[in-house]
Amino acid sequence: MLSLSLRQTIVLVFLFALVSATLITLDSRERLDWLRSPAGHVLNPVVWAFNEAGDAVASLGAGNQGVQTQEVEDLRQERDRLLAENAELRVLREEVEQLRDQLDFQNEHPDLEPLPANVIGEDPKGVERIIIIDQGREDGVRIGMAVVSPEFFVGQVTGVDDNRARVTLILDAAAQIGGMLQESGAEGVVYGRWQAGGLIEMRHIDADADVQEGELVVTSGRTARVPAGLIVGQVSEVDLDLQADTQTVRLTPMLDFRQLQAVTVILSEDVQEDVEVSE
Repeated sequence: MLSLSLRQTIVLVFLFALVSATLITLDSRERLDWLRSPAGHVLNPVVWAFNEAGDAVASLGAGNQGVQTQEVEDLRQERDRLLAENAELRVLREEVEQLRDQLDFQNEHPDLEPLPANVIGEDPKGVERIIIIDQGREDGVRIGMAVVSPEFFVGQVTGVDDNRARVTLILDAAAQIGGMLQESGAEGVVYGRWQAGGLIEMRHIDADADVQEGELVVTSGRTARVPAGLIVGQVSEVDLDLQADTQTVRLTPMLDFRQLQAVTVILSEDVQEDVEVSE
């Protein structure tokens, strides 16, 4: 819909063009010579008025264009501001959800002592799948402790100093923990496969175990400082090794490791000496 001012402008422009064309046609046919006579000076103010009207219409159109340009710029700035606020709210919502998950984990596992931590870095070279957290020796963090988000197994602490710690993710090739198929109860060892182009797999499963795709794999409790029952991943593929008389299953992680912002360290008894965090 055209605004009232814009419609008025269009009408004025049309009238001005019509009058101008009429005057030009009459002048070409020498019908306006009498205007140049003394009598014609009586109508000079009328001609002047039309000229002024034409100039006013032109300036009005230019003014409207300037106003519309400013309105568009104001709308663009408002859009950019709203997009920035939306991005900030999305990050805040994710942080709140992760903190709520940590609280739920603490309520569901009263026998464990959880320590919330923020992710403050990762391997800058991209060679290892590790994260750095903002809790360390002074907070009770020790090597080997399990790290979860919220109750999905993330990895283990592999280095610690006073105020921060290094966590090796379960995806990393250096990671391995005891695992168990939740339905059948069959046990094996879970290995990280990221550097080899994979994600996670569980090996050394008894060949007679009834493994189903979609079945959950949880920690078995046979790895020091890693409680049983933490979800590691979901079975996506099963391979039977007849020669070794075992099965190997590939797992799909239950969380997006790229989006980790907050995690929980499960505090447990000391079983080994600390080492400094690797840079």
